[in-house]
Amino acid sequence: MPETSNSNTSTDIIDIQHVTCGLVPLMQTHLEGSEPEVDTVEFKVRQGIETELWNSFGTGTTWQLVEIRKDLFFDIAKFIRKEVSELDPLGLMEF
Repeated sequence: MPETSNSNTSTDIIDIQHVTCGLVPLMQTHLEGSEPEVDTVEFKVRQGIETELWNSFGTGTTWQLVEIRKDLFFDIAKFIRKEVSELDPLGLMEF
């Protein structure tokens, strides 16, 4: 089970750096299952998968990948909750 730590800033850091198969669906499950008051979720992921993450998390969801920071033995992928527009639910106006 991934480790989760909660802090006063409503940020969850979920350690999934050991996951290689099914990473994106696992991340989506954590994001969609987070409490409504949580605005930011961060994941510890294995190094070197920045391109895969940027390509996997496009528009049309309530969460947006905003940054991938490098750390010593892992990277941290940061997601923020975004408001879905009723006029543009797929986020096509961003392009």
